[in-house]
Amino acid sequence: MSGALSSLAAAISVGLQRHCEQSPDSGLAGFTSLRRANADLAQRFDQVEKALPPPLEKRREALRKFKQEQSLTSLEWRLVFAGLADDDKKTLPVLNDDQLFSRVHREVIGRIERQALSRRDWLALCFSYFGYDGDKPDDNRNWCTLREDIDRGFKSIREGASREKEWMRIVEQHRELFGAQAGTRLAEQIFEGRIRDLSALQAIAQISESSWLWRRIFTVLLSRIFHLGDEAFLKRLPEMVQLGQLNTLYVNEVLSACLTRYYDSRYREQSSSLLKQLALDHWGSPQMRSKQNAWLKYVKQPVCAMVVAWFAKEDLEHFFNLLKGEAEVDQARLFYWLRFANQMSYTRIVMGLDALHDRSSDFVEFRTKNKGRLSQLTGGPSHNNAVVMQIGNYFFVEFSGTGNACYIYRADTAPFNPDKGVLHLTTELKQQHAALNRLPHTPRPSRPNLVDGWLLKFDAELRSLGIVPQLPGSHSVSPKPTATTSLKTQLAEQLQHVKYREFDNRSKGGAYKVQLAQDDARARAALLRLGFKPMKGEPLTFWRN
Repeated sequence: MSGALSSLAAAISVGLQRHCEQSPDSGLAGFTSLRRANADLAQRFDQVEKALPPPLEKRREALRKFKQEQSLTSLEWRLVFAGLADDDKKTLPVLNDDQLFSRVHREVIGRIERQALSRRDWLALCFSYFGYDGDKPDDNRNWCTLREDIDRGFKSIREGASREKEWMRIVEQHRELFGAQAGTRLAEQIFEGRIRDLSALQAIAQISESSWLWRRIFTVLLSRIFHLGDEAFLKRLPEMVQLGQLNTLYVNEVLSACLTRYYDSRYREQSSSLLKQLALDHWGSPQMRSKQNAWLKYVKQPVCAMVVAWFAKEDLEHFFNLLKGEAEVDQARLFYWLRFANQMSYTRIVMGLDALHDRSSDFVEFRTKNKGRLSQLTGGPSHNNAVVMQIGNYFFVEFSGTGNACYIYRADTAPFNPDKGVLHLTTELKQQHAALNRLPHTPRPSRPNLVDGWLLKFDAELRSLGIVPQLPGSHSVSPKPTATTSLKTQLAEQLQHVKYREFDNRSKGGAYKVQLAQDDARARAALLRLGFKPMKGEPLTFWRN
């Protein structure tokens, strides 16, 4: 049928050309439908040639006859071509049997020499070539011979065609797939952004999702991720994580590589919302004890700990800002616990009814992003919330409203399970008789970002448990700019997720001001850590000397 369509399309083209030569002044206005028909036939002709993989049972039957040296029809030979890599667990695949493959090789060469190899024959050979399951296909001489036969076969088909078709142009563009370095150049082109979609090539060349070709491509892609410098990697991170969409079988490997490279960079303590959310979607929360093995299957423990710290920091910022209840934000508590965030192996926010049912955009977004990581608080005021933080073998329980003490429990003997969906205020979280200690937040510090007052008492208590703040420079909390990091640079790093304007009038004796484009809890917390204060009457503007 394809031959008939080709002949008809060619006849139409010849007719149009003859009419144009005979009637140059009249144009082709009256032949619009004919031109459309010609284009439609050309498109249909290309589509007709996109064959589906031959059914497995038919391949097996043709292979059985082939192995018994029975006479084969042209269709049965095509099924044999497609089944060269098939493994029925009883006999060797044809590609692993020298005697059987030599018969196939002679048949293919004969067809090429007679120009009798059809595109469907060629597709069937591609199906076996890309479907071979060996870890090192290049070590198989028969597979290498098949690769040469396919390349020669394509050249023969292309030279014998009356016109170059779309599938030929696509295959020609990727002829290196039938060479000794198959996949390497293609991987480089993908990494450089010159190729973004391989669906057409997959359909034409019969490349399955599990083909060895994908292993080669992703081996190159993942190695290139680690060759990028820190700045280049951070800039290209969105497109790097999208590499997994080329073949969903490699999503975990791509995500693992990106997380590991991020850990190796100087940005490790700067939370990546993109990586954090993707990892959460694919592997669940790294803080859930039942999910730890899923994480450690793909990344090393320090990488997992990095992401846990990201969750801890964000939980603390949301808890003391977004979930403050009826009280004002206690900046001293936020400052205090952020000093230990990188040591927290677990955090759990327990929301009161007000926070659970608040329909404002901030709350809806928070609940959506943290689905599966939140519990409900009962037995207390609807505006009250709690956060459970684990450092080492200890749980620290804080409450959103000021005036509530911090409760400390041993994690292995705690009188509650923090993973529960519902936790009771007095019968579970506030059990003074079961707690190791109950620490009130008194006396008040002289400044929110100064280790003074109750913060000194808390430090002494935690020190007695073997917990001390990390050294400066080993975590991301830095209320003052250092000599090596300018305030402008710190702002750029901490506020990269929001739009803002800055006004530096310090050289004139004025203040350094930052104006946010929109209200954002993370941005507010970052500004407060950097020593900024909110301006009265201008809730989106912050200042410092």
